Amino acid sequence: MIGVLATLTFAVPILGGLMLFKLDEKPADFLMLTSFGSAMLFQLWTAYVYVAGRFGETVHLTYLRSTQFGEAYGLIIDPMSVLIGTVVAVAGFIFMFYGVEYMSERNVGHPGGKGRGLFYAWMTLFEGATLGFIYSSTFLGLLIFFELMGLACWGVVSYYNTPAARRAGFKAFIIPNVGAMIGFYTALGVGFTQLHDLSLFSLSRLSPSVKPWLFIVLLFAGYTKSAQFPTYSWIPDAMEAPTPASAFLHGAAMVEMGVYLVARVLQFIGPLPTWVFYFMAAMVSVTLLIPMLNYPLQVDAKRLLAYSTVAEAGIMFSGLTFASLGLDVGIRAAMFQLTTHAFIKGLGFLTAGTFTYSLGTLDLRRISGLKEVLPVNGFSWSVALLGLAGLPPMGIAFSKAELLMSLRALHVTPVAWIPVILVLLDSVVFLWVGLKWIGRNVFGRPSAARAETHWIINASLIALVILTLISAYLAYPLVEEIGFAGVV
Repeated sequence: MIGVLATLTFAVPILGGLMLFKLDEKPADFLMLTSFGSAMLFQLWTAYVYVAGRFGETVHLTYLRSTQFGEAYGLIIDPMSVLIGTVVAVAGFIFMFYGVEYMSERNVGHPGGKGRGLFYAWMTLFEGATLGFIYSSTFLGLLIFFELMGLACWGVVSYYNTPAARRAGFKAFIIPNVGAMIGFYTALGVGFTQLHDLSLFSLSRLSPSVKPWLFIVLLFAGYTKSAQFPTYSWIPDAMEAPTPASAFLHGAAMVEMGVYLVARVLQFIGPLPTWVFYFMAAMVSVTLLIPMLNYPLQVDAKRLLAYSTVAEAGIMFSGLTFASLGLDVGIRAAMFQLTTHAFIKGLGFLTAGTFTYSLGTLDLRRISGLKEVLPVNGFSWSVALLGLAGLPPMGIAFSKAELLMSLRALHVTPVAWIPVILVLLDSVVFLWVGLKWIGRNVFGRPSAARAETHWIINASLIALVILTLISAYLAYPLVEEIGFAGVV
């Protein structure tokens, strides 16, 4: 039963997405919400069945097998896939519930109405592809859903069809696709020629001389997806997308799936030589420096959040850097950070979207006095910026604290201090910039009369504020069950 439920979580939105290409306006609103709502309900049902009966176990289901190439497609249902699948499904539904109003003709900055069915189609496919990726047990399945995510990302980023949007969409498609070609095609080649099996479980049988190099090419695929150095530049440009897509892209899909891919590979490939740790630590350190240098320069709300995403994904990769040494706390810290980041980053983007919706601008210099102009939005903007800086009681504070437990790696090498120090420094710099904008945007002299908003927008923001506060508590039992996998 659990296999059927897990399959329905991604099969239903993929089918709904294909149907949405032929619909628009109210019928498209209905089918999109039905698809996202169904995916969320099936995922919550999957999580309930798993926690109630199989908690902590790894359920491995093979759907397609050949005598020559072993397992070609199957599912892994375990603490990691159940946790991250639930995050994606719940966050995705909230983002697109908000999106129904954001894409309406009442949006001051981007009046919608006709044509939104195309946007819904790409977003619903995006949701299905992401959930399919999460549950896949083979490199073939991962590649298929990885590429479908990339195609959907191109569709939503280029949706407004301006020259800037078309360039950004092309860039968002090409860069991760290069990573896919290098990483996944190499993994498939190794599976075909050496392992005669495409399953992640077969990685434990790899020769020690091949393991680190296969991991490095898959790590590059993860870096391109997660906008890490040197392939980070596509993510600020992708802010041309409608705001619900930006929230999903940064908070529940695409960027996070690069981290998820590397975590999955580490689970099955096991500890790697110390030089891999040094390589990952160097890449993470450079990545974390880039947003710190860019935070003070940003005056566009979404681009500020985009650079924050580069850093937050870097923090997740910091955990995976420690996991490469065989420390399972590193995988747990990365997945905990992914979970709490989804809701706080979604809150940030949806709040920025209300600036477009109600005020017609994303220029932070033109937004002032939100506590009087848009009180709910001013509160959510404050929570988002303070939360992304790592302040409690927001859940992301606890996931960052989990990373500090990885300091056991100091017994291996003092280099382990470097990414941890940079994580703390990133929080300090973002807090400084965030407090500056909160002082101006929320508590400054009102820049306009009280602006109009909508109950759908406010309800979405309030839901994300609540999840920001409780997500760490809800996720922690599953997080504690995540570790290196055995052969099943």
